[in-house]
Amino acid sequence: MPGVLKRELLEEDKKDDEELVKVKKVKTDKKDKKEKKDKKDKKSKKEKDKKEKKEKKDKKEAKDDKKDDSSSSSSSSSSSNASDDESKKENEIPKENRFETYNLDKAIITRLQKHNIKSLFPIQAATMKPILDGFDVLGRARTGTGKTLAFCLPMVQTLINMKKENPGQFHVRRRAPKILIMAPTRELASQSGKELEYLCGRDFEVYTIYGGVPYDPQINAISKGLDAVVGTPGRIIDHIERGSLKLHDLQFLVMDEADQMLDIGFAEYMDKVLQMVQEQKKNVSNAPVHQTLLFSATVPDWVNKAIKKYMRPNMKTIDLVGSQKLKTSETVNHYALPSSWQNRSNIIGDIVAVYGKGNDSRTIIFVETKSEANELALNDKLKAYTQVIHGDIVQKQREITLKGFRDGKFKCLIATNVMARGLDIPEVDLVINCEPPSDIESYIHRSGRTGRAGRSGTCVTFYKPAQEYMLNIIQKKTGLKFKMVSAPQPSDIIAAQAANMCETLSQDISPQVLNYFKDTAKDLLERYHGDAISSISACIAYMTNTTKPLASRSLISSEEGYVTLYFKIAHEIRNPGYIRSMFDRRYPGINQEFTRRWRMCKDSRGVVVDLDEKKIDYDTNDDGTATNIRINKIEWRDSDTITLEIPKTLPELMESHGANSTASFGYNNNGGRSFGGNRGGNGGRSSYGGNRDRDRGNGRSSFGSGRSSSYGGSSYGSRSSSFSSGRSGSGRGFRK
Repeated sequence: MPGVLKRELLEEDKKDDEELVKVKKVKTDKKDKKEKKDKKDKKSKKEKDKKEKKEKKDKKEAKDDKKDDSSSSSSSSSSSNASDDESKKENEIPKENRFETYNLDKAIITRLQKHNIKSLFPIQAATMKPILDGFDVLGRARTGTGKTLAFCLPMVQTLINMKKENPGQFHVRRRAPKILIMAPTRELASQSGKELEYLCGRDFEVYTIYGGVPYDPQINAISKGLDAVVGTPGRIIDHIERGSLKLHDLQFLVMDEADQMLDIGFAEYMDKVLQMVQEQKKNVSNAPVHQTLLFSATVPDWVNKAIKKYMRPNMKTIDLVGSQKLKTSETVNHYALPSSWQNRSNIIGDIVAVYGKGNDSRTIIFVETKSEANELALNDKLKAYTQVIHGDIVQKQREITLKGFRDGKFKCLIATNVMARGLDIPEVDLVINCEPPSDIESYIHRSGRTGRAGRSGTCVTFYKPAQEYMLNIIQKKTGLKFKMVSAPQPSDIIAAQAANMCETLSQDISPQVLNYFKDTAKDLLERYHGDAISSISACIAYMTNTTKPLASRSLISSEEGYVTLYFKIAHEIRNPGYIRSMFDRRYPGINQEFTRRWRMCKDSRGVVVDLDEKKIDYDTNDDGTATNIRINKIEWRDSDTITLEIPKTLPELMESHGANSTASFGYNNNGGRSFGGNRGGNGGRSSYGGNRDRDRGNGRSSFGSGRSSSYGGSSYGSRSSSFSSGRSGSGRGFRK
């Protein structure tokens, strides 16, 4: 019994344990199911969130893609337009001016493009093929049109072609040059050498030789082996005679500025160099036949005769000037300004201020002699920003001066004719001739220092009345037209100086800097009683060095202290005496010493005269027009036939043949037999100081002897010749 009971109890405990396990299992299953469900819910929620995020992201990306597509299409459109513009510009370049037409090497094109040269100039395109084909070439074009590159480009291309065929010949030590360029001046030789050296890059060795510097560096460079030599004739001959320079392998012989190279002073040098080249080539077997290239802006007739000795019969002449009337640069404005030598030093600084284009412009002033250059450099209006260059200055200093001028260290360069030829300084906006040059070619070359490579420029030439005929000859031979101007008037000078000052102040000024001067500005404003305009005007006046009233200046002669009067007449008159008689009657208190230079206007309906500024007073309108003119305190009143004004610019005058010409009033025995002058004295029947009785010339005519009445015989000295000394005339004449 007890055993049975015990077994039953054990079975019941077992059942309870099993039920307990079942309950725990159910609970565990429920918990697991719940956990699984929670996990599933979390997972689904997470996936849902992820899906929503993805959808938002996709929408955003789609929106961004749309924007990108829009911007990319616009950028591609703009780039397409840019490329279209570039191709359009390329298509606008004539085929003969494109680099591709001549198969120029990529290295050359890259170097040209770095200098913003995107096509060939006309002279370069015209000479390219003949030079590449092996012909001798005579090239002529206006100044500033790229003549240096016209011979450098095809020569460098030829060397590149030779190097591709046989590269070893350009690595031989002590090799003879294949190019020789001769220039008339050291400055031009240096410039041509730099241009050639840039084109060659590191492919070829270029060296420039000229006088005024030691021989040793030049000999060392030649001994290492050169491919091109640029120099002046004198130093080239020295090296040939010393044996340091061998020319037997020469391919090109170039004479830059050929007219001057073949001039009387250089003919002997040229003959000697060419003879030495021929002798050296005879002693070497298989020596190449060299090409001779001559380039210049002017080619006088006698040059055409001289070149027959130096060039082969099948030579090519490339003349882009030819029979065209205008021989000078088309982008240069030519002005002529009457002035005595004494007045020029006072005027020339004002010319630079008015005609120069701001603070960054450059000006070259040409004088005839070295002493004039040195004297002008001491001018008060110029010395602060001026340097001098001429033959007496050592070469090293000349190079330093020229580099400083190129770099803009100073804005004005005074020079003799050494700077007239070939130098390319694009920033030169103004050229001043202190007097007309003695020959046509010099004027062309001097004026050609400005207006280069398509830029505009200005050339101003001073002249005395006795030199006016020289301007007429220049106009006739070159086809240009001088615009007759007067010296800058006070209003012009002040306006130019103020404009330059405003240009300087236009640069960015830090606001912090202004604080340094506020106290001073307040003091200045108080000094002018709070008038801001007056205080600023005072600052401008001081900065422009205009602290005193500027003197009046004659429009006729540029002489200070005179005011030019312009009498207009309703009918034609024959001479200024008509107005002079009227003037004497109206103003008997004005003596002859207060009036100067009575001149007829070209239309014969006007007369101009200079009157001492102390004897005239007038008011001005807002536009600067003179009103209420009072001469010797007597007010002028216009009549029906004669009116008076104070002109701002000089009207066109009748041509003057001298200081006391028939176009001026021969008063007080200083003009001629007509217009009231006396037969004797310093006049004679004609002009330029001829005399019938007591003479400074010889006989009735002028400036020499002869029978004609036009400034010296038939002209300038001889009985029949033109502008040259004759049987009894004087002077060396005007070289055409």
